[in-house]
Amino acid sequence: MAKKKRSLEPKATKDESRSYNVNDALINACTSLVYFLNNEADSLNTLDNQLQLSTETAESIRQVLEMVLVQAVRAASEVGDFVLINKLIHAAVGYATAIAHKTNNTAPLLTPRIFGEVITSISKTKASHSKVKSLWNLFLNDVASDSSPTILSSAPSSYELNAMLTSLSERNKVSAALTLYRRMVEDEVGVKIEGDAYTASILFGMLADSISNGGVRNTNDRVANNYAADDVIDEDASPCWQWNEALGLLDTFSSLQLNNFAYAALLKVNERATEVYCEAGMRHNGVQCAMSVLERMKTDSISPDVITCSTLMTTFDKGRNWKAAVTLLNAMEASSKADETDKKWSLPLPNTFTYALAISACARCNKGELALSILDQMETKASSDETSVEPNTWVYNAAIAACSESNQQSRSKAKAANLLTALKILEKMEKLTSNGSNGPDTVSYNTIFSLLDTASFNALKEMNDGDAMSQLKRHDRFADVVIDLLDSMREHGISRDAITYYNAIMACGLDSQDALEIFRLCIYDKQFIETATVKDSQMQLKGRAASGVVFVANAALSVASITGDMSVVSEVITDLSSIGAKMNSESIRHIVRALGNIGDCEMILALLICLRGQDFANDLMKERYSIDVLSNLSEKSIPMIEEEIYSAAITSSLRHDQLGVADQVLLSMKKNGLTLNQNSLKEIILEYCRMAIDSSKDEFKIARLMKRQEPDVTVHGIVEPIYITSLARAQAAMAMLKGIEHPSPSLLSPVAKACCAAGLWQEARSIVRRMHRAAIRELQHDTGSLSTIVQGEFLAELPRLHRSLLKYCAKGGNITPALNFADDIQFLASKIRQHGKSLRGLKTREEETDMVLLSSRLSMDIETPDNVPEADFSDSGALYSILERPIGLTGQDWKLILIAASRGGHWKVCVGTLPFIRPYVKETHPMYARELAPTESNRGRSRPSLARLNRKYDRIARALTAAILCFEARSQYAWAIRAIDDWIEWSGRRPRKEAVASACRVLAKRYRGQEVINLVARVMSIPEVELTDDDASDDDLDYTYEKALYTESINALYKRGMYEEADQLYAEGAANGHLPWAVMEDCDPSTLKLDLHGMSIAVAHSAICVSLQKETARSSDGSVWDKDVVIITGTGRRSGERFRPVLTTELQKMLQGQFVPSLAASAVPGNKGMLKVPREDIVAWFDHQRRQKRERLLAVAEAMRDITSGDRLERALMQSSNRLERALRQKYENVDEKAQQ
Repeated sequence: MAKKKRSLEPKATKDESRSYNVNDALINACTSLVYFLNNEADSLNTLDNQLQLSTETAESIRQVLEMVLVQAVRAASEVGDFVLINKLIHAAVGYATAIAHKTNNTAPLLTPRIFGEVITSISKTKASHSKVKSLWNLFLNDVASDSSPTILSSAPSSYELNAMLTSLSERNKVSAALTLYRRMVEDEVGVKIEGDAYTASILFGMLADSISNGGVRNTNDRVANNYAADDVIDEDASPCWQWNEALGLLDTFSSLQLNNFAYAALLKVNERATEVYCEAGMRHNGVQCAMSVLERMKTDSISPDVITCSTLMTTFDKGRNWKAAVTLLNAMEASSKADETDKKWSLPLPNTFTYALAISACARCNKGELALSILDQMETKASSDETSVEPNTWVYNAAIAACSESNQQSRSKAKAANLLTALKILEKMEKLTSNGSNGPDTVSYNTIFSLLDTASFNALKEMNDGDAMSQLKRHDRFADVVIDLLDSMREHGISRDAITYYNAIMACGLDSQDALEIFRLCIYDKQFIETATVKDSQMQLKGRAASGVVFVANAALSVASITGDMSVVSEVITDLSSIGAKMNSESIRHIVRALGNIGDCEMILALLICLRGQDFANDLMKERYSIDVLSNLSEKSIPMIEEEIYSAAITSSLRHDQLGVADQVLLSMKKNGLTLNQNSLKEIILEYCRMAIDSSKDEFKIARLMKRQEPDVTVHGIVEPIYITSLARAQAAMAMLKGIEHPSPSLLSPVAKACCAAGLWQEARSIVRRMHRAAIRELQHDTGSLSTIVQGEFLAELPRLHRSLLKYCAKGGNITPALNFADDIQFLASKIRQHGKSLRGLKTREEETDMVLLSSRLSMDIETPDNVPEADFSDSGALYSILERPIGLTGQDWKLILIAASRGGHWKVCVGTLPFIRPYVKETHPMYARELAPTESNRGRSRPSLARLNRKYDRIARALTAAILCFEARSQYAWAIRAIDDWIEWSGRRPRKEAVASACRVLAKRYRGQEVINLVARVMSIPEVELTDDDASDDDLDYTYEKALYTESINALYKRGMYEEADQLYAEGAANGHLPWAVMEDCDPSTLKLDLHGMSIAVAHSAICVSLQKETARSSDGSVWDKDVVIITGTGRRSGERFRPVLTTELQKMLQGQFVPSLAASAVPGNKGMLKVPREDIVAWFDHQRRQKRERLLAVAEAMRDITSGDRLERALMQSSNRLERALRQKYENVDEKAQQ
C-alpha cells in the first residue's frame, strides 16, 4: 500500500501542474490580446492621416473582434481573473475609440453584446460589486452616451440590462437592482434601455428570493413622498413591500413585453408573500392577488401554462383557501373541453401536481370529504379517459401530509377529523394495492403514525359517524391501533424503517408500557433488523434516524423518561443488548432525565461516575434499577464525558431543587475540562428562574400567615415577605446571564420575572430597558410595511412580560416599581407610534413626550391633566392584531397599577390612575353591543356581542373595587362616592357589589347613613345588564347582586349603630323582593313567627324591628298586643361548624343588649332552632318606642319654636357680642402691657 501511495503522489503533482499550465496558457493568450489591442490603439493615435474603411471591412473586423473578445472574457472568467477581464474591455474600448477618431465615427467596431458578456463573466469571479458597477458605468457613460465617440454598432439592448440585473441579483443587491431598472425606464436624461420578459422574470425572482431570505430595504423616496402628500394609506396594500414593488414594476411593462414566464415569476412573489405574511393583522391576501394576476393575463391574452397554474394552486394551498383551489381545478378541466375556436385564452389541463395541490388545500382546510371526492374523480376519469391523470402514490402521500400539517394547529375534534380523512386515503391506497396499482409506501404509513395520538383516537371513537374507521372502533387500546397498522404494513409487503417505529412509539404519548411493546415489535421485526444493520440502507436516512435500532430505542427511552418509569428503561436497554446494539449519548441523556423525574439525583451522580468506567458505580445502577451501563456502551465510547450529558444532569437536579448535586456535577465538569455551552447555560438559567419564582410563592405564604397572626406589625395592606431563597436564586440567574452571548427574549423574560419575584426591582427594570432597546433596534430595520415588526422576537415577547411584571407589583403592593415600569412601557409605545407615523409621513403630536411621564406624575401631588388620551394605543402600529395586545399600557395594566396602589395604601395614585382606565371602561358600555344598538347603526361596521362586552367588563371591573378599598382604608369617603359615580357614567352598568359595599362601609364609618341610603338607591336605579348563559352561575342565582348589596349596606350601618337607616334599607329591600320578608303566615293568631334563616345578625336585627313595627301598625290600637313572637333561627346546618347554631346565640345577645328595654328570648322546648319572646316584653318595647318618638317630636317642636320666635337667634347674637367684647378687652390689655414695658 505504501508503494501505491508513492506512485500516486507524482501523478497528483503532474495533474496539478497540467492544470496550472492550462490556466497559464489562457492567461498568456488573453494578455497577448490586451497588448495587441493597446499597441494597435497607440499606433492609430500616432497616425496623422484619416483611415478609410469600407462597410464590408468594418463588419469583418467587428465580427472577428466580437468573437475574440467573448472567448477571451469567458476564458478569463474560468480562471477567475477579474483584473484581466477589466483590462480586456478597456483595451477593446481604447482600440474602438482610436478607430472611431480616425474614421470620423463611420466604423463602430463594438457590439453591445460584448459588454453583456463582460458583466456576466466578471460576475462569476470574486470581483466586488464596485468592480461590476464600474464596468456598467463605463458602458453607459463612456460608450453608450451621445457625447462619446460612436463605437457601438447598435443601441444598448435588454441583454446588457439583464446581465447587470442578474449580477445584482446574485449578490442580493435588491435595492440597487430596482433603482437601476427604474433609472433605465423612467429617467428622461441619459441612456434608456427597455426591458423584456426576461427582465421582468429577473426582477420578480429577485423580489421573491428577498422574501425567503428575509431581505429588507428602506422605503423609497417615491412612496414616502406620496404618503407625505396625501396622508392616506391604501388599505388594500399588502404588508409585503416586495409584492407592492412587484405590482409597481408590472405597470412599467407593456403586454407585448410580458409572457407566461414573467407572470409565473410574479406569482412566485405572491406565493412567498402568502407563506411569510400569514399572521393575523399582517396577512397578505395571496388568493385575491393571484386571481387579479390571472385576470390581467386574460386581459393581455397570455394563456397560463400548467406551471403557472401550479404556482396559483400552491398559493391557494398555503393561503388555506380550498374554494379557490377547487374553482381553479374545475376551470382547468372545463377549459380543456372548450372548442378550439373559442380558445383565444385558455387554461391548461391539470397534471398530477395540480391535483395534488388541490387535494392538499382541501385536506389542510379540514375538508376531508372534498379531498376524497377529488381523488374519486381522478380515479373515475383515469379509468374512462386515457388522457386523464391517474392518481399515484405521491398524490395520496401529499394529501396525507396535508392532514398532518393541519393537525398541528387543530383541536382534538379537528385532529380526529383529519385523522379520519388520512385513514380513508390510506384505505383507498390499500385497495389500489390489491388491484395491482400504486399503493401505499413507507412514507404513507410514517405520516399516518405522525397523525396518531391518544386524544384524536378517543375523539374519533366518540364520533357517531358511520364513516368512522372500523379498525379504530374495534380496538379498546390505542396501542392496538398502532400495532394493527404495523401488521398492515407487513401484510402488504411494505418495509418498515426507523422513522416508522419512531413515529409509532411517539404516538403513544405518555404510556411507557405501550412504547415498550412497540419497541419489542421493532426488535422482533427481522426485515427491519436486517436492513438497519446494513450501512447502505442506513445511509438512506439522515440525522439521528441513521442510527437505526438505537434511534427507535431512544424514542422508547424518551417516553419512559417523561413518566419516570425506570422499569421500562431497564427493559428497553436489556432488549437493545439482546440484538447486539449499543447505547449512545442520547440514550444516556434519557436515563439522566428519567432519574431526574423520579427525584433520584444521587443515582445521577453514580451514572456520571459510571460513564468514566468505574465498576462500583455500575454495580449501584444494576443493584437499584437493573441497568448495566458499561456492558451496553461500546468500548470506544468509554469514558463518555460529554457536555450535553452533564448539562442534562445539572438541569434535572435543579428541577428538584437539589443544588448540592448540581454543584457536584458542575465541579466534575470543570475537572474534566468541560464548559457549559450556550444552550445548556440557558436551560440552567431557566431552572434557576423557576426555583426563584417558586421560592417567592412560599415566602409570600409565610408572610401572609405572619400577617394574620400579627396584623398590626406590617404596613397597611402590604404583604412584605423576607426574600432569602428567591433572592439568592434570582441573583444566580442574573450572574449566569452575563455568560450568554446575545440572549434571546425568551431567556431575558424569565430572568426579569424572577428578579421581580425576589424583589430585585432595579435589576428587573434594567432587563426590561435592555429588551426595549432591542425592540427599538428591530423597528429601525423596518421596511416601511411593518414586516420586520411581525418577525420581531422582542416586540412579540414584551406585552406578555409587561403584564407579568405588573402582576408581581400588584401582588406585593409595590407601587414605585409599578410606576417605573409604566414609564418604560409608555416610552416604548411612544417610540413605536412616532416610528409608525414617520413611515406614513404623518406629523407627531407635540404632547407625545409628555404622555410618557404621566404615570410618574401619579406618585406626586400633581393633578392628572384633563386631556387624558383615549384608548389610542392600537396606533402603536398594527401590532395590536399581531401580538393580540398593544405594546402600550392596556386597561388590564392600569388595573394592576390600581391594585398595587390599593394594597400599598396610595389613595392619591388611585385617584390619578382612574382617568387613565376610563377609555377602556367606556369600550364595555352596553350601548355598543350589537343586540342593543339600532339596526341602522350596525350597517357598515361590526359591533361586539353583549356577551363579549360582559366578559371584557368583568376583567376590568376589579379596578374600581381596588380603588374603593383603598379609599375605605384611608377614610376618603368623598373620593369613593366620586369614583362610583364616574364608573357608572363610563360603563353604564352597576359597579361590582364589593366596590359598593366598601363605599357603604366608609360612609357608615363617617356616620353618613343617609348617603348610604342614597348610594344604594342610585345603584339600584341603574338597569341590570342581561347576562348570557355563559355569564350566569348557580351562585349568582342564590346570592344575587341586589341581595348582596342590601345585606352589606345593612351590615355597615348596623356596625356603626345607625339602626334606623338600616331598618329603612331592609324595608326597601324586602318590599322590592330582594331580601326575604321575615313574617311567616301562620294560622295561629296568638303567635307571630319570624323566619330569619340565612340572615346575618344585622339583617336579622332590622328584620325583627321592621316586622314588629309593621305588625303593630296593622292593628287599630297600637297598645293592644296579644301575641308571642317566635323567631326561627335554624339548627346551624349552614354555619361554619355544622349543627352549631351561631345565629341563635348571637340573636339572644342582640335582643338582650340592643333592644331597650331588653327582650327576653328563651329557647322553645324540643327545638333548639327557635326562640320565643313573651308578649309582655314586646308591649314594653313598643311603649318605650312610642315615648322615644314623642320625646323626639317635642324636641323638634321646641327647636322650631325657637327658630320662628327669634329667641334662639337673639341668644346667639348676644353670645357672639359678648365673645367679641372679651376678645377686644384682652387685646387692649396686652397692648398696654407692651407699652409699659
